[in-house]
Amino acid sequence: MKRISFWVIFLAVSGALFAHQWKTKDPLHNHPLLLEYWAKHNIQLLSHPHPQVANEAWITLWNLFFRKWQVYHMLPQHFADPRPISFLIDRKPFPATGEQRALEAFFAQAKPIYYQSERVYCRTVGEALMAIMYREGKWKMDYEEDWNAWWELNRKHYGH
Repeated sequence: MKRISFWVIFLAVSGALFAHQWKTKDPLHNHPLLLEYWAKHNIQLLSHPHPQVANEAWITLWNLFFRKWQVYHMLPQHFADPRPISFLIDRKPFPATGEQRALEAFFAQAKPIYYQSERVYCRTVGEALMAIMYREGKWKMDYEEDWNAWWELNRKHYGH
């Protein structure tokens, strides 16, 4: 009887510790070997027809971009992706922090792209990825309606 109670308690505590580690460390999405697949999966989801799914993928990519070096250097490879997006990316003021000046940053919304907006900035997956990188705030040239000119003038920050 002591053995059975030991194993029941041992397995219950082990399961609780495993669940806690899984929630806090998130090894599936943070593992270096799986990170590239996770980022590519979310890049594929940017063209999902449902705006909520595509918006969540954009936010996930934004978080990965600012936290993982592998993704930081992986996004520029997908700038030529012509697939259309279904969610709205709007431009709103982003406050100044420290030495960085305030800038008009891009924010994704889980609204369809045809939602009432003054301007639609991004229509393709490549442009949505550029909007993530634009938010970084270290650029010398502003967006000014021409993504390709912006990238050509600012690509030196990414070693291209």
